[in-house]
Amino acid sequence: MQGDKPKAALVPFGYPGYPDSYLERFTEESVRALEEVGIDVQCSPIVKVRSDAGEAIKTLREDDFDFLIVMILSWLEAPNVMDVVDEFSNRPILLWSHTMFKEGNEWMTLGPIPAAGVIRQTFEELGLNFKFVYGMPDEEKVRKDISLFARVASVVHRLRHSTIGLLGYASMGMYTACFDHLPLREKLGVEVQHLDQYVVVKKVEEMGDDQVEELVKRAKAEWEIGPGVTDKDLTVSLKMYRALKDLVEEFSWSALQIKCQYELSKMYGYVPCIPISLLGNEVPCSCEGDIPLIVTQLMLHYLTGQIVSYGDIHTVEEDRILLGACGYAPFGLCDGKPKVGKTEVLYEGVANCSLYGEGRVTLARLGYRRDRSFKMHIVTGEAKKPRPFREVGCLPYPSMEVILDGSGDDVAQNLASQHYAIAYGDFGKELLELCGHLSIVSKVT
Repeated sequence: MQGDKPKAALVPFGYPGYPDSYLERFTEESVRALEEVGIDVQCSPIVKVRSDAGEAIKTLREDDFDFLIVMILSWLEAPNVMDVVDEFSNRPILLWSHTMFKEGNEWMTLGPIPAAGVIRQTFEELGLNFKFVYGMPDEEKVRKDISLFARVASVVHRLRHSTIGLLGYASMGMYTACFDHLPLREKLGVEVQHLDQYVVVKKVEEMGDDQVEELVKRAKAEWEIGPGVTDKDLTVSLKMYRALKDLVEEFSWSALQIKCQYELSKMYGYVPCIPISLLGNEVPCSCEGDIPLIVTQLMLHYLTGQIVSYGDIHTVEEDRILLGACGYAPFGLCDGKPKVGKTEVLYEGVANCSLYGEGRVTLARLGYRRDRSFKMHIVTGEAKKPRPFREVGCLPYPSMEVILDGSGDDVAQNLASQHYAIAYGDFGKELLELCGHLSIVSKVT
């Protein structure tokens, strides 16, 4: 999570008939367990009677947090819980019930599971966004379940504070790249700020060559530059990188999506492939105006804290797919020195021709169902160097061949578009958990 710990507000609930020594001890052990799995915890006083709820609410209001933990230490009175939850019901909620514990040779209980039975069903009937876990603080399964929930709840919170910069809109009639603005904001929390690509062109044209002189020198020293690529090509590409970076910083964009065809690729004559291959090391980027794609990339970026990318699925076979975009891949994911070349066939400008590194990958794509609710297709596998291939007349694409965990036909029958987000590592479980939080119908193939 880019070094940030998930932040939780913990409210312990008990009952005045039980010894305070047990309630306090189990609260302290729970806080310690949460901290040990990497959660920043803000703990309120124990709520035992209804008048305690006000103090708990006051404590929680002192700082922002990603999710609320309702911790059941013993039997309780349900209205005490609801008084607190009503104040923060827009946050993800972890309902954590303690269980029995051993004292000497005897098992003891304070009645937390009976209380959890009341509260869990109450939360369900109220339609709250919650997950139920049960067990004592030293149990490994409890810690793993809570850690997964915390990472995902933090992503949910960050999405609701994210803005995607959209330059242009869906390219070449791609229906699957379109989006519904208000439902996106309501259901996923993501804002989209739209500007025309002219903003980029104007910034490039107003920028002096001297402002990217050092970047050009570095590119010549560090990249493998193909035939036909001129100093002017590099200068314009790096000016565009600076222009896009300036826009990201000016508007505090969390991610960037830009339409290339045809305004930049044909009319202006300079594609944004190299600019976003550079900028993609810093924020999630992609092209062709595909908003469901960039939202998926942003989700993966928040889940992993890593550079993410995307590719077109070019072919599907029994046990593998071939994935690659027509001139884009973050340089940080490329194997070896970045390779760039000049293209003038389907589009014009300097494109990335590098290959991806090998390793485990998670591919995902957010899409719409017929009722305009969201769905997500998730694919996992092993990225390998691709067979030599190219689109007719084009430069080699940044690409990978993914040996699938599932079958190629399952992937084909669930294709949600040609564009799929890419993250290195195994994050299927995290994506499924995230989809559960956001009421996204998910499918793993």
